[in-house]
Amino acid sequence: MTRVDEMNLYFDVRQTFQELRLARGYTQEDISDETVSRSLISKFESGKSMLGADKLLHAICHLNMTPNEFVNILTHYRPDRMQELYDTLTQIRFSGPQGINLAMKLIIPETRDKFQRLSNIMIKSVIQHVTGKTYVLDDEKIMVGNYLNGIENWTTFEVTLFFYTCPILDIGDINWFGELLLGQTQYFYSGSNKPLFLNTLIRVYDCMLIHQEIDYAEFFRAKIKGFDFVADLNLTIKFQILSHLHDYIRDSTAENLSKASAYLEKVAALGIAPIISYCQDRLDKVSK
Repeated sequence: MTRVDEMNLYFDVRQTFQELRLARGYTQEDISDETVSRSLISKFESGKSMLGADKLLHAICHLNMTPNEFVNILTHYRPDRMQELYDTLTQIRFSGPQGINLAMKLIIPETRDKFQRLSNIMIKSVIQHVTGKTYVLDDEKIMVGNYLNGIENWTTFEVTLFFYTCPILDIGDINWFGELLLGQTQYFYSGSNKPLFLNTLIRVYDCMLIHQEIDYAEFFRAKIKGFDFVADLNLTIKFQILSHLHDYIRDSTAENLSKASAYLEKVAALGIAPIISYCQDRLDKVSK
């Protein structure tokens, strides 16, 4: 290996490490300790110094991944692809059947590591949610459950994985992971993590209503009410619509149905047609 090759490899390792840290929601302080200080991590990421192999391996473990996983990611994956995946999946969720072909193209035919397999499961979960057909296998559900249960301190990757796979998980798992997420409120209920945190909790609430698990739904509605998100119009509308739907499921009176329908009509003019269409479909199904 030439000197140029060595420098290119060093740059790739440094850049991948920093991008992974940011993509998974860690600060430099979060992954520092007595062995690898924050100052040393900062100098490494900025290119001012190098990390020895032992300290690099130590720092990688603090990203909640093994050295082998890091090497696979270094050679086959970049966090910007993950962000592109998240953005695309969000669009597909509300695009209906026309988005299925696009989603299918995102599936990696021959996965090389755990994160690619989990990415495929996220994609298939969205397709299953849109089509109503089974795409996620039982062993894939188990893989998601085991993975999320095996991470003590979640990062944005784990929360995003939970957000997209929530509808395909068992009620017990949804409740368990929802409570685990609530247990990490102090970390996620701030800054850029806040929208993902709240959207995921609202998705958990939605799943409880889909399964008509009223006790669980009551629990998560009460928890969500304790958070401040009035400045986020989309979150506010989604939660309010689901609350009206919740009231109708709990007490199927003409008055509650009228309240839910009236609210949908009221907010329909705000330009969030996909959300309105989704909730109207939900209301139509439970009111039949």
